[in-house]
Amino acid sequence: KLTGVSKNEELILNLSESLKYKTISFQDSNYSEPIHFLSFHKFLERVYPKVFSQLEKTIFSNYSILLKWKGANNTPYNPILFMAHMDVVPIDNYEDWENPPFSGNVDNEYVWGRGALDDKSSLIAILESIEYLLDSGFSPNRDIYFAIGHDEENSGIKGNAVIADSLALEGVYFDMVIDEGSIITNGIIPNLDKPVAIVGIAEKGYASFELICNHESGHSSMPNNETTIGMLAQAIVALEKNKMPAELTNPVISFFNFIGPEMTMQDRFFLSNSSFFKTSILNNLDINPITSAMVRTTVAPTIINGGLKSNILPSSARAIVNYRIRQGDSIEEVRKHIISAINNDLISVAQLKNDLSAEPSKVSSTKSPEFHIIHKTIKEVFGDVIVSPGMILATTDSRHYQNISKNIYRFMPIQLSSNDLSMIHGANEKISIDSYIKMIEFYINLIQNIHAS
Repeated sequence: KLTGVSKNEELILNLSESLKYKTISFQDSNYSEPIHFLSFHKFLERVYPKVFSQLEKTIFSNYSILLKWKGANNTPYNPILFMAHMDVVPIDNYEDWENPPFSGNVDNEYVWGRGALDDKSSLIAILESIEYLLDSGFSPNRDIYFAIGHDEENSGIKGNAVIADSLALEGVYFDMVIDEGSIITNGIIPNLDKPVAIVGIAEKGYASFELICNHESGHSSMPNNETTIGMLAQAIVALEKNKMPAELTNPVISFFNFIGPEMTMQDRFFLSNSSFFKTSILNNLDINPITSAMVRTTVAPTIINGGLKSNILPSSARAIVNYRIRQGDSIEEVRKHIISAINNDLISVAQLKNDLSAEPSKVSSTKSPEFHIIHKTIKEVFGDVIVSPGMILATTDSRHYQNISKNIYRFMPIQLSSNDLSMIHGANEKISIDSYIKMIEFYINLIQNIHAS
């Protein structure tokens, strides 16, 4: 356990300082400012001297960091990889923030700033835990790696993708990778009195598609019955109305198998006969956007443009539609679905190539020793919570390691409500001081439990 007021104040100030660095990942890397990333490196080396003097450090693509903590000689165990990322998303509306997004302001309850949840709190908490363990003389029984990506918010193609390829060439193979992902939910799951700690055993795939409609231009005073923008709008409506089918996939079934004993008798009856009540269960899950996203491939129009002047009908209009793809579907199946649903030869459909697409991930085991270690650690630190596997709806850098790891788990040791989730990539991102101290305790306990296994 971490004790002492002065020590906790130091921990909080370290997190606060980390949030002051504008390590922003822009969609166009030309807008990125290297000085902020390099300054962040210097900050880490200054604040965690034992970590950076006793662990092997390798830099990839100028900014991503890989640390290697050497374990005992002749260990029979494969190494473990911890992951976090230093980059954050851009700020949309500064005026919506109660505290400036790069202030790192600390009040009696929270530390404020972009990255407080996604994902500098995890990064700093892991480094604090390693520094603490090094200070106590702890040495792990196997190699432990820590990958700090610099472009996770921009697909990780120059960061963790490069690190993973390099480790694969070295013949490194991980018994476990643990990255950001699911959280401890508070009130998100209906009919459950206890918080649920969801450990992500899979993540959805990702692909964006470009829809371009080409048609006759002309004067707005004499429009045709069909216009480019009108047809493109109809296509988007068609995609939203004709969604890809919902399915109870293995990660979702595992989730309900774990939480089932805590649910009402009626819910347990439905879940224990899920094959018979499948349609009813899927319909109920489809009502809520969060649970709906667990069981189906989602569609989200994100960009639309066309036209140059208010009185001219444009000859071309364009839209970008983003899909998050569940296990059982594929990028190619999504492409075929789009063409079929819009059913218009005047609209071309092409996968957006400057986005790094990803097929749905493999599903990690819930029976592995590593899953049980995570389960045990969550219960030790957070007490009376339900621990369950689940699927995360976003993508993480951990997908780059699928070929060199038995099991990838995606879990952030923090309890959040559904309202709190809006802070991730949104305004007023902050983390409670109590939650942050628990994060550090979690990582200390997890490393010690891995060692003791």
